[in-house]
Amino acid sequence: MNKVTRQVLLSVFYLALIVWSGYMVWQVRYTLTYVLVSAVISIIGKPLVDALSGQRWPKLKINRSLAAALTLIIMMTLVGVLFSIFIPALMHELSVLANVDYESLYQEIQNEIISIQSSLGMDTSNSVNSIESSRIGSKVVEALSFDKVSDTFTNLIGSLGNTAFAIFSILFITFFFLREKFLFRNIVLALIPDKYDDRVHKVTPRLRNNLTRYFAGLLLQITIITTLVSVGLKIAGFHNTIVIGFFAGLINVIPYLGPIIGLAFGLLLGLAQTISNTNLELGSAFVIILSIFAVVQLIDNFITQPIVFSTSIRAHPLEIFLVISFAASIAGISGMIVAVPVYSVIRLLAAEFFPQVKFVRWLTQNDLNDEDLPA
Repeated sequence: MNKVTRQVLLSVFYLALIVWSGYMVWQVRYTLTYVLVSAVISIIGKPLVDALSGQRWPKLKINRSLAAALTLIIMMTLVGVLFSIFIPALMHELSVLANVDYESLYQEIQNEIISIQSSLGMDTSNSVNSIESSRIGSKVVEALSFDKVSDTFTNLIGSLGNTAFAIFSILFITFFFLREKFLFRNIVLALIPDKYDDRVHKVTPRLRNNLTRYFAGLLLQITIITTLVSVGLKIAGFHNTIVIGFFAGLINVIPYLGPIIGLAFGLLLGLAQTISNTNLELGSAFVIILSIFAVVQLIDNFITQPIVFSTSIRAHPLEIFLVISFAASIAGISGMIVAVPVYSVIRLLAAEFFPQVKFVRWLTQNDLNDEDLPA
């Protein structure tokens, strides 16, 4: 067997191995998702576990197991409080949407467009009046009809079993990640050759620090957007603005698409409120909501995001865009959400394990050499 044939066979073997590995990963994707989500939650909860561990109460010393359990209870309580605040408000907004006269809404939008066209000296003979508003309204009402809503809730109820299992699995795995300080690292060490142990020990604290900074920055970003949108809309005279603000902040974690979805949601609820119980004109409400979201996005794009990304992965904006686009083509919106933290991990691993590769050196040349911290 000559050298060329051997190289070809070796390449085919590696390609087959990659394909097989990808297939196996796909088969256990849900379990891997539970593990990754648990790892993220454990990163967020680790500071609290460290703070609680070793503390003494009058007749009780808090060991790491108890600290992990208390941390999970605290985190679940916070989530429960958030649900208790937002779910009733969201239900109220949905009831407002269900009771909106969509034919009247469409007619008002028509009138606003015609008014703008007239003020600009444009011909209104071929305007949107040619569209039958009744048909538009009936389509919207049909989409929100009882049958459609019932089907949606039936599907939701059907998935409750899977959701409950996923929540239990994530909580169970997270507890052990929180309790056993080096569990995740030990799992990785068990899967790789011994000669890489030192490198894993070296890169683990850097990975943890980068991901901690990233998710802390993400929580700060969500909080800032929620606050700015809620306060801005409240000042403008809208109601239940915390629902719109929180949704805008939460959906903003989807790069590029998130702000557009948040704006659409804000416009939908805001314009519905305008028709039902505010004194604003439809056109004025549209401009106000659009302006508030535009200002918030400017603050996010030029202040919040640079802080979040510069302290986590230190990558070029074009680099981030290409990574997110690639992730979106593979896994859709889910891929877009996890693209940045996953890429941050890949960059650090590549810099540690493949420093001799010229492309890796060029890609990570702006990374700061963080001092190794105790794992």
